Amino acid sequence: MKLAVTDSPAPFVGTETSLIVRLLPGLTCLIYPVLVWSISAWSPYMLPLTMIPPIVSMACIFRMSPQNRYPRAVAVAHLGVAAPALYNLIGAVLDFQEGIPFHGNAAWIVLWIGLLTLVAFEKPAPASSGHVHSQSRLKTAHGIAAAVVVLFALFHLTNHLAGLAGGEAHLALMKAFRTVYRSAIIEPLLGTAVVFQVLSGFVLLRRRLMTADRFEMLQGAAGAYLLVFFVPHLRAVLRARYVRHIDTNWIWLTSSNLLTDEWSARLVPYYFLGILALGVHGACGLRYVLRQHGRDTAATAAFWTFSVASVVVALAIMTGLIAGSMHQPPAI
Repeated sequence: MKLAVTDSPAPFVGTETSLIVRLLPGLTCLIYPVLVWSISAWSPYMLPLTMIPPIVSMACIFRMSPQNRYPRAVAVAHLGVAAPALYNLIGAVLDFQEGIPFHGNAAWIVLWIGLLTLVAFEKPAPASSGHVHSQSRLKTAHGIAAAVVVLFALFHLTNHLAGLAGGEAHLALMKAFRTVYRSAIIEPLLGTAVVFQVLSGFVLLRRRLMTADRFEMLQGAAGAYLLVFFVPHLRAVLRARYVRHIDTNWIWLTSSNLLTDEWSARLVPYYFLGILALGVHGACGLRYVLRQHGRDTAATAAFWTFSVASVVVALAIMTGLIAGSMHQPPAI
């Protein structure tokens, strides 16, 4: 399925969205645990199938968002884009506790059946062509904080790329980089920036959930993924460092086989789409800034350059992590 990304509004404004289109994100997400399970149970070649819910959900956003008729269905479709991150979050919270006999897969099924029910009974809002977005100071502050996060991301992703050369190279580069981003000044600043990005991103996404601009749809969907991605990611890192007293290094990352361990298999689409979402979200933001300064050609070139680069980087990093997890003896 190919989704063209152009400057023109989506061609569906004024047409009615069928019930099946509104339900498709939830239906594909409902089977997501089976898709993840098939990686370890059947074959690593099943891994691309885990992209079905995000791709289908993104396609449905392209179809529904311009109409401004079904905000609930569009919101659920954004959760569908974030399905790998949401599945990881629910599993991380519920799968390793014994307090209640209710674990991740059961919670997942209940959640999506509930969301499907909400979508199925949603009444269409009055037709509207107005998609007014507030150009608030919050948006500017969000962009400024993003610069801090992106700077750290450059360190972080470069470090992960070193994993292609092996665990020793990754550890050596991490040791050098940590003298910068784990300093007494930088680390609290970075943590504050990430928290602000999550909170401000949630507010901005709510304001621009319905839009007729494809780039805004992509930016919003990528932002929705990052919102959910950061929660389990930060939780895992902080829990490892301060509760389990484990160094969050290469050994921690590759302590279980990402293709044969039933639980860890979910981390592959989770991390891959996290890197991709970061690149696409940033590329859309850069495009917007360049267009505001009248540099339309540079804006388009920047968008495609950074988006394609994020795919390449994501594939390279996951190749290194998977290879490392296949050869690294468990240390935790």
